[in-house]
Amino acid sequence: MSAGHPKPRVGVLPASRRRAVHWISIGTWVTGAVWLVFKYFVRVPDDFGCDGPHPMQHWWLVAHAVIAVFAVWMFGVLWPGHVLSGWRSHLRRKTGGTLFGVAAWLTLTGVALYYIGSDAWRDWVSILHWAVGLAALAAFLLHRRHAERGRPHRH
Repeated sequence: MSAGHPKPRVGVLPASRRRAVHWISIGTWVTGAVWLVFKYFVRVPDDFGCDGPHPMQHWWLVAHAVIAVFAVWMFGVLWPGHVLSGWRSHLRRKTGGTLFGVAAWLTLTGVALYYIGSDAWRDWVSILHWAVGLAALAAFLLHRRHAERGRPHRH
């Protein structure tokens, strides 16, 4: 670094990338949560008067899957400059490690939901996926809060 230029802080994301992470994260979480509401609480009567799935349930799942592809891509983008550099510098390891575990779990169970042939297994994996997915918001906010604590305040 030349004189007069501040040294870049480890793991700090440029504003545009931080916004992209936030929007992709929000989109993934909201579409998953709304799908969950439609799956378990929004039902419509079918031709025989029995409760069936609302037609939008499918489209919320499709939207969730599409945005999740971007979430996995963004995780790959963050890996070298944010995840690894933060880990090596011992910064926010608890919240970052938790968030990494959550992202890995959601990725693996999301892929498993696509490929599992057994309805019984799919039902269990689905519950394990969405339970961790709902909790992912807390993990993300905790990691973000710890990052903000280390950031200098602007006056």
